[in-house]
Amino acid sequence: MAKKVLGKGLGAIISSSPTPVDSMEFAVTEAKERIVELDVGAIRPNPDQPRTHFNEDEIEGLAESIRSVGLIQPIVVRREGEGYYVVAGERRLRASKLAGLQKIRSIVIRANEEENLTLALIENIQRTDLDPIEEAKAYRLLISRFRLKQQDVAQRVGKDRATVANLMRLLSLPEQMQRAVSEGRISVGHAKVLLALPPERQNALFNEILDKGYSVRMLEKLAESERGDEGSSKKGGAAKKSGPKDAAHIRKMEEMLVALLGTKVEIRHSGGKGRIEISYYSLDDFERIIEILCKGRS
Repeated sequence: MAKKVLGKGLGAIISSSPTPVDSMEFAVTEAKERIVELDVGAIRPNPDQPRTHFNEDEIEGLAESIRSVGLIQPIVVRREGEGYYVVAGERRLRASKLAGLQKIRSIVIRANEEENLTLALIENIQRTDLDPIEEAKAYRLLISRFRLKQQDVAQRVGKDRATVANLMRLLSLPEQMQRAVSEGRISVGHAKVLLALPPERQNALFNEILDKGYSVRMLEKLAESERGDEGSSKKGGAAKKSGPKDAAHIRKMEEMLVALLGTKVEIRHSGGKGRIEISYYSLDDFERIIEILCKGRS
């Protein structure tokens, strides 16, 4: 019966439907005989742990709780040689060490490398949010190491593909901007606007966000204004020929396409005709955009 329960727990996680880590852990701990006491020193952190920052105050608070009432929920580990790796529960392991425990209640499961990383992702995403850059890097690791597509990753973590794709686009920003997103100095909204700009303008506006505290809406207006000025200079007198009413209508349609496709879109309009330029940042991103466009035909 224990094997059946364990299989059900892992099967629910590695499926196309989202399952909270709490449910997974309940499934594998249902059989009380599976709980064992392991030496804390024999358990190593998950090498694929997507979280790189742990809130020390939270860990200290959890350690105090463990000192008072003990560890209520066992951690989940997998065997590796003579020791073990954490699959779910690294915060509890850290807090238990801080509380001075020599042994910790654990459940040993079998999990291959992909399942191990997926379980770690699910635990962190659904229990204590990763920062956006940590989350994006974890998705990239799954894709590059196991040759998965964004849709595969989205299914495993219970998110839609557009969410995964948009987060991964953040990794195309320069390092200092990624660090600013991680540290909360700029938001994901700011980052998305910066992604639609050429590199030289990215740097300039990034510094202005930090210096002047631009909101996302203010940044969007600045970027739109610059695109309008650039379009006018490239078209020469074309914008005047179209008239202000036409120019405003074109700008509105451009904004609608940006919102729909989640990427940079430019409409080049002159003399009643023109072209639409849609930017994409990887083949997966291209497929995502095509899927959105094709939905209108179904």
